[in-house]
Amino acid sequence: MANIVIVGDGAIGLLYSHFLSTGNQLTIVTRRGCRQNKYYYQQNQQQHRITAKVLTTQQLPELAHQPIDMVIFAVKAYQVSDAFKQLKPYFSAQCSIVLSHNGLSNLAPLQRQLQSQQALFFLTTRLAGFKITPTTVTHTGNGESVLGSCNAVAAARYQDVMQQLQGLPNISFSEHITLLRWQKLLVNIAINPLTALHNVKNGALTAPQFSGKIVNVLNEACHVANLLGINVQLADALANAYQVMSDTKDNYSSMHQDIAHSRMTEIDAMCGYICQQGQQLGISTPHNQSLVDAIRHKKSAI
Repeated sequence: MANIVIVGDGAIGLLYSHFLSTGNQLTIVTRRGCRQNKYYYQQNQQQHRITAKVLTTQQLPELAHQPIDMVIFAVKAYQVSDAFKQLKPYFSAQCSIVLSHNGLSNLAPLQRQLQSQQALFFLTTRLAGFKITPTTVTHTGNGESVLGSCNAVAAARYQDVMQQLQGLPNISFSEHITLLRWQKLLVNIAINPLTALHNVKNGALTAPQFSGKIVNVLNEACHVANLLGINVQLADALANAYQVMSDTKDNYSSMHQDIAHSRMTEIDAMCGYICQQGQQLGISTPHNQSLVDAIRHKKSAI
């Protein structure tokens, strides 16, 4: 039985918590909730209590009472750095740190803070959930979850970590996690900003009126990726994006929900990342920049 801490009580954090609570000792760290919270998982009108200890960020010193085997950061990309800093004092010497968020970011600053035997992983998932209340997640979509190693310690220890994560449905390991993260980024770029800007569900983006914008932003992103040595093709990126739109046609994207609830979005880790990399490469990315500007304007107008 592993001692697992999941940071974040958003939809994905609660889905992970539900599936990993069987066979593991689980703690959920919440930033805005309270330790009296009782969390629930719901599917097909069947509701189950998630078996987990709950701590607020003010109660983190309690984590020092028992060595932590794994910390999963199921928070937004822009929240990772601060959350990592808060949890770092409680990592055990051989702790496995697992990041799981949309978009791309530079992992080097986190890698430099790890001790020699602390493993860093990235977990990408196509599980889909929606919080119908602040403490209840409804499971709205199945999909694979893929773990990848981000440092040498993780590459050597991945089999043990896969054993600890076996409760997640359709879990697998890949030696090509960077490529997979880029492939998911391309899907996010195609879906998240447009659903947020037009206040529609994912499936609505299959309408012809959106096709030109989707092609343009993905074409820019694929060009940037190729220049960085990531082998992605526009045709594949489009096929993946439209497949996800179809598979999740009745779902609202995470960015749609962020805008709807006046929360900060992950646009900087999506289209903003493409613009940042394009600038460093000396190429223009006007279509991605237009989405960055539009999301920022929409957020400020709320």
